Parts: sequence; structure tokens; C-alpha cells
Amino acid sequence: MDDGSDGIFAGVRVLEFGLFVAGPYAGELLAHGGADVIKIEPTTGDATRWNSTIVRGEGRHYIIKARGKRGVPINLRHPDGLAIVHDLAVRSDVIISNMRPGALQRLGLDYESLSAENERIIVAEIAAMGEEGPYGMHLGADFQAAAASGLAMSTANFDGDEPRVLDAYLCDFHAGTLLSFGIAGALYRRQFTGKGQHVRTSLYQAGLSLQTATANLFDAVDGWKREFASWMESERPHPKLASQRRREQTALIVGGLYETRDGRWITLGAGQLAFKRLLEVIGIEDPSAHDPDWEMPDDPREHFASLRQRIREIALQHDGEALRERMQAAGVPCALLSSLEEALLSEHARANDYVHSFDHPAVGPVLMPQAPLKFSRDGYRAAEHTPAFGEHLRDVMGELGYDDAAIEKLIQNGAIAEELT
Repeated sequence: MDDGSDGIFAGVRVLEFGLFVAGPYAGELLAHGGADVIKIEPTTGDATRWNSTIVRGEGRHYIIKARGKRGVPINLRHPDGLAIVHDLAVRSDVIISNMRPGALQRLGLDYESLSAENERIIVAEIAAMGEEGPYGMHLGADFQAAAASGLAMSTANFDGDEPRVLDAYLCDFHAGTLLSFGIAGALYRRQFTGKGQHVRTSLYQAGLSLQTATANLFDAVDGWKREFASWMESERPHPKLASQRRREQTALIVGGLYETRDGRWITLGAGQLAFKRLLEVIGIEDPSAHDPDWEMPDDPREHFASLRQRIREIALQHDGEALRERMQAAGVPCALLSSLEEALLSEHARANDYVHSFDHPAVGPVLMPQAPLKFSRDGYRAAEHTPAFGEHLRDVMGELGYDDAAIEKLIQNGAIAEELT
């Protein structure tokens, strides 16, 4: 923690039933702030221990999202295991789950059941698609949510003519972020009301939220959006054609990526003032930026396509870094296109403390993103320790009042586990 101060979530106990990405990420965000996050995993090991495994029982995605948590392997299908989890739940501040909708109810761990014993409890859930409608209660992951919410098409990500899902898991990570925001809000309100509440979001909703800039419909000017949706429904065009047609409807944007003389690509422009500065720096006089009396034609796409072509030709006359420095000096938002690996290892990331390095006891040196917020007073730093299988079993069971003999008996009958088999 910064300067020895408490973490901003210190004193908050979280019980996490997190699967794969979204739920575990919400728990991770709280753990960075000092919350006591107890991760319940199956007695056979969390699934991500076996995804991209580096050494036995230590998978890449488990290490990433289990940072700062305590791990307890419990068999939820065993009555003794479920009883242990129930005891933990009623003593917790927050329950996090991205199990299938209805799973908490079947286990007796839903908000209605737990709040009858602990009115301060906050139960926070992430569904794949939501609970109602054609997709309601369906199983799903980031890929399905990105496809169904329009995000996959909005990103225009294709391998040749074949649409591709994004490998950044945007719906998953954004849903986790939204849920942690909801939990923080519920904890804040509890200070005044003394009561918790049920907090919900979904991967589908996260996908819509990520498209807020264009996920809107004003009847006065957006008739084309209804026409486009009808065209999609009736014609079922190829996704690449549909994506291109959709982008043509918003072709008034000049800012974007332009290739430079040395083969780099640079993003230029954002907003009307930056647009005007951009044109001034590269020596283009255009009425859309410089003539206050200019009236946009009924179909302005040709005008802006021509303007973009002129910018392309000028950008190709300059090296990327030189053009970036020139634009930055003029107050034009700009950046050179980089790979994720370049960004992680960059001087910029190190200088701003955007990445964090540590030694993992099982796999050695690791570099990954820093906790994504900074607070001036309270601690919020990347947690480093990820729990080995069963590492915290006896500590947590001891806090519930179980002695070693009782713990051994529960291990023997399969309710809990301490070692991977």
C-alpha cells in the first residue's frame, strides 16, 4: 500500500464465486484496494489453473486475476461444503458471482436468502446476456456477448472476409469493472441506510455500454439506423459488407489512422478545435473548418472522403515520430500505433507506473498492468500474491471455528480439498 496507508477497501470481506474473467476481475479490482477477497474454487481446481498452464496448477489467467485473494477449495455439491460456504457468506460484506443466473438461488446464496440473516449483505452478479428475452438465462461468454451486442461488428475486426471476435475480452473486463463500480456504490449507500442490496450487470450490457458513443438513436437524424436494422434483418448481408455500409453512414469523421513515410501509422485529430489545428499544421484550407458560413451538403461523404485523401498524401511525406512531435507541439491529439507488447514494455508505461513487475513463487518474474487507479490518500496498488491451491484453507476454516481434526474429516469426506489430485 502507498506510504503504509490502508487500502481503500480495507475491512471489506468479499466472497467470490468467480468463473474465468468477469467475476474474478471484479474481485481483483477490490483486492488491489485491500479487500479480503476469499475465492471459492472447486476441489478439482479453478478452471483457469488449467488454461494456458505455465506450471502444474498455475495457469496464466488464474495468476492474473487471483492476485491479492485468499483461495479456498470447496465442493459446493457436498452438503458439508455448502454449509461452510453459507457460514462464510453470512459473515461477508459482498458476494461476487458470474455463475449462470439462478445458481445462487439454487445454493441458497441469493440476496433474498442471505439478507434475511445479514441485512448488510451486497450480492453482486454478472450474467452473460441477462435474465429475460430470447437470450435470457443462456450460458455465454465474452464472444457471444460481443457478437449479440453489436460490438464485434462495430470493431470491424475481420480475418479476410471472416468476422473475428476480439481477443481483448472487452465485454468480460468491462462487465467486471462495472460490477466493481456497483459494489463500491452499494458499500457507499450502506453507510447511510445500513442495508445492502442486489447489484447486477451482464456481458451484453457491458458490450452496449462500450458503444455509448454510437449506441443511440435520435429520430430526427437517425432514420438510417432503423433502415439499416431492417436491411440487416431482411437481407442478411455478409458481415463485412454490413460493417462497411454502417461505417459509410458515419463517414464525416476525419480523425483516424494515417500511414507515414517510414511505414508507421499515426492517429490524428479529435473534436472540431483539434480538426482545425490539424489542417493548419499540414497546410490544408478547408471550408468545413475555416469558413463559418459553410453549409454542409445534403450528402457530405464525398467532401470528407476527399479531405481524408489529402491528409493521407501529406502524412506519407513525413516520418511517424517527427509528425507526432509536430502535432503534439500544435495541440493536436496524436499517437503512433503500437502493439500491446510494445505498450507494456514502453518507457511511457514505466514512467507512469502503468505496469507492475514481481516474482511469482511458482513461475518466476511476471509483468502485468498496474492496478488501474491512483488515490492520493488511500492505498491502491497491484496485489502480487496469488494463492496456491488450498493455501488459505486452514486459515479460513479456523476463522469459522473449525479445528484441525474437523478440517481433516472434511477433507476426507470430499467437502473441501487442500491438495490437487
